Amino acid sequence: MTSSETAPKRTRGRPHVFSDAALRQATGFSYARSVRTRRGAQDLVYRMFAVAAIELFQEAYPEKGASLDWLLTPRRHSLLSELGRVAQPRSDGKGGLLWSERDVSRLVSVAFEIAEARPSTKVGVATIREFRGAHCGNRSGTLRNAT
Repeated sequence: MTSSETAPKRTRGRPHVFSDAALRQATGFSYARSVRTRRGAQDLVYRMFAVAAIELFQEAYPEKGASLDWLLTPRRHSLLSELGRVAQPRSDGKGGLLWSERDVSRLVSVAFEIAEARPSTKVGVATIREFRGAHCGNRSGTLRNAT
């Protein structure tokens, strides 16, 4: 045997953020769309996380949270998936998710700016991705005008 045959195979691509159990659990809740790929399941988890965070904020602060309805009715799937990524939820290895209060606060802050600007999906997704790239380590700041 050569050393290449005994060496463990390295997985290619990005490391998994969510466990298979978390993805299976999320796809069980998908009634509107059929999820066929790991990426689709990840988008669903991020979207569900964003919806939950926004709805909890609206419940706690109904006067302030009303402006976020634009994201939820009708559901703006692509924008919600990207907003979920802002909070950086990750799998706890047991089918659950871990997140920080600061990350959820950042998600809600970005959601307010997007809901106020009401951009097209393309512009909104690009704006959220730009924010994530610029603020990965730096948690302060605001979005550029998305119009």
